[in-house]
Amino acid sequence: AGCGDTAEPVEGTKDEASLTLQQVYEKAMERQQNLNSVHAETTMDQVTNLAMDGETMQLTSTSNLAMDIEQDPMAMYTKGTVEMDMGNDKFNMPMEMYMTEEDGFYMLNGETNEWIKLPDEQYEQIMAQAGAQANSTEQLEQLQQFIDEFTFEQDDENYLLTLNIQGDEFKQFILSQMGASLGESMDMSGDILENMSFEDSQYNIVVAKDTFDTKEIDLDLKIITNIEGQETTIENDVNVVYSKFDEVDTIKIPDEVLKEATVAE
Repeated sequence: AGCGDTAEPVEGTKDEASLTLQQVYEKAMERQQNLNSVHAETTMDQVTNLAMDGETMQLTSTSNLAMDIEQDPMAMYTKGTVEMDMGNDKFNMPMEMYMTEEDGFYMLNGETNEWIKLPDEQYEQIMAQAGAQANSTEQLEQLQQFIDEFTFEQDDENYLLTLNIQGDEFKQFILSQMGASLGESMDMSGDILENMSFEDSQYNIVVAKDTFDTKEIDLDLKIITNIEGQETTIENDVNVVYSKFDEVDTIKIPDEVLKEATVAE
């Protein structure tokens, strides 16, 4: 769709709106920038296949996280589980985290059931990583460069935006997304860019017609890299469903967590 096109109604749509893709996108971003708080339910499934010397190894991980987010001052509360299967090693790890500008970052150690306070110098980096995963404002801003590539549809309640990911222009964008969620450990080298390709990958964004709230972001991404004969395939399926717009209670770290936490070195 061109950014001046209106949304194509899907089958069964009775209540058609006449806003253009550009208008909807701008209104969605404006709403996000004025949003004070939101709840996000995030599911992340990742399957990695490593082919080396004729052998293939598969690693899988599944994260289910519920997040409350406040924008100003920035605060987050996250609770959920992460399951990993690394062939010989499998584990299921509970996750619980509090982050506030006033008190810093506290994380529950799933093995010992004890609270840990991370050093203050790591706070901003962790907050940026966690925020990048859950904050639709940043994702909308970064995806705006591809607005002419979107398919633009509507049903009675929502605008449906779909972006098929293909071609070199997406490589740097995808690497920046992975870097935001993985932090400094992600190697942004030219080798990866040069030897990377995508298969069957797309972004899906659902925007409410009445409020312009971003209700859902879904990313299906299959990345293939082949460096020096070693092929790696990473399949990511990330789904974030947003709710409780401006209805999240003030996030405070419980007194017992503040008192009991040991400071990580």
